[in-house]
Amino acid sequence: MLSCKSKNSTETEKSMKGKATLVFRATKEEVTVRVFKPIDGMYNYAYNTKKLDIEPNISINYELDVNDFVFIKCRFSNGAWGDYLVFPGDHIVITCEPQKNTISGSNAEGLKYYNDNYVEKGLGYYSEVIRRRFTVPINYDSIYYYFLNDLILPFQSDLKKMEATGSISPDFSSILSKNLFIGMSAYSFLSIYEFSVLDGRSPISRDSFTPSEEDLRNVSLQLNKLYETLNMMNGDINKMGNSIETFYRLKYRYLDDNAKEQLTKGYDKDIFGGTPYLLLASDSLQLRDFGSHLIEDLQSIKPFYHYNEEKLFDYLNKKFPDSEYVALIKKMKSQTQTAKRDTGIVIINDSISSIKELMQLPYIKGKYAYVDLWETSCRACLLEFSYTDEIHQLLSQYNTIVPVYISTDNDRKIWENGILRFNLKGYHIMASNSLKEDIGIKVYHAKKVGLIPRYILLDPNGNIVNDNMPRPSRNAQLKPILDSVLK
Repeated sequence: MLSCKSKNSTETEKSMKGKATLVFRATKEEVTVRVFKPIDGMYNYAYNTKKLDIEPNISINYELDVNDFVFIKCRFSNGAWGDYLVFPGDHIVITCEPQKNTISGSNAEGLKYYNDNYVEKGLGYYSEVIRRRFTVPINYDSIYYYFLNDLILPFQSDLKKMEATGSISPDFSSILSKNLFIGMSAYSFLSIYEFSVLDGRSPISRDSFTPSEEDLRNVSLQLNKLYETLNMMNGDINKMGNSIETFYRLKYRYLDDNAKEQLTKGYDKDIFGGTPYLLLASDSLQLRDFGSHLIEDLQSIKPFYHYNEEKLFDYLNKKFPDSEYVALIKKMKSQTQTAKRDTGIVIINDSISSIKELMQLPYIKGKYAYVDLWETSCRACLLEFSYTDEIHQLLSQYNTIVPVYISTDNDRKIWENGILRFNLKGYHIMASNSLKEDIGIKVYHAKKVGLIPRYILLDPNGNIVNDNMPRPSRNAQLKPILDSVLK
């Protein structure tokens, strides 16, 4: 099914370098584009490198240097996002309309296909396709067949058809096919084995499940089969938009204690946190994944990967002293250390028991409130904070509304540190149990707070005008709602 070449192939591939251009256009309203330019030539999902403000009927050209190919991520304030496979000489036009984008130019049909079917849906969507194929007892050979037939063959066939009509290039077809094979293997197939079978849950009912020795052997065989295929792929796996980190994580689970000890021998055990398995990867993949994870932790309040940040930075600095990742992490660490509390941050120490009581506080009374319901451990909440400037700029257009942040945290020190780290100007309150219950009843129609982040519009009397406002990342959708209420 998958066309591969051996690493030992005598064929030599010509490296192609050149510039490519992404053209961003807006139609009816201003759109902010956040570009995640590749770092060290590798896919970057963690750090926004450029912000572009696109006025209606105006185009902005974004040029980048491309060595063979890159995947580049973009997020848009109209609620859209996209991953774009770019080659030297490409000219890709992304037109931003309300709530959606259109693509034209180089390999446009393939880019639209990829984003519509895989980026926006998420590869986890396809794990349910495979999950429906499971039976008791598990027939592992059949599941692998269905993986190839139900998940891999469809996109390979679609891409070949587009290539045959000339709507995408052979290089585009080949690279995207490999990228999707990696993604489907990791997020749609092996994830079922990792988070169901190996974690003691039935892949069918998700009830408690005790894997047998045969189950463990079969999962290992499936893993090795896929890993062999990946090793045969020519091309730069480290540049793909999807990661093979899952493969190393699962391979690490099968190592005995002695092998695990040998892997980290000579290093302090706390350096690599929860990801020592990345030491099984190539140097370039170590740089990308350790670097990306460390950047994520530096942008978080409660670190997710549990690294010793100083020691991991020293490890990367010694191993990759001239890399862009090391320079960027060094810059981020410096900015974090010099952060100071902004005078626009107001922490409310009063004990508030209800939404109506909140709106009667002297500094909020008589105004509307755009409420951000969040928590320091909520990664989705923290991602939205990168759009804080846009929200404040939007709210400043009205004289009768203020930003209010309600946290469901229980640790005051961590909460206050989070406010400082993200410089969240506005009014802040750590919700009491009674306030959480009031929000639960009035917003979630339950006695507790549900999924966050959640954004709420309150009137001066504490009445809920809208209990599910657009997120800050969709601020273009937010303005018409505020206009209808406040103007």
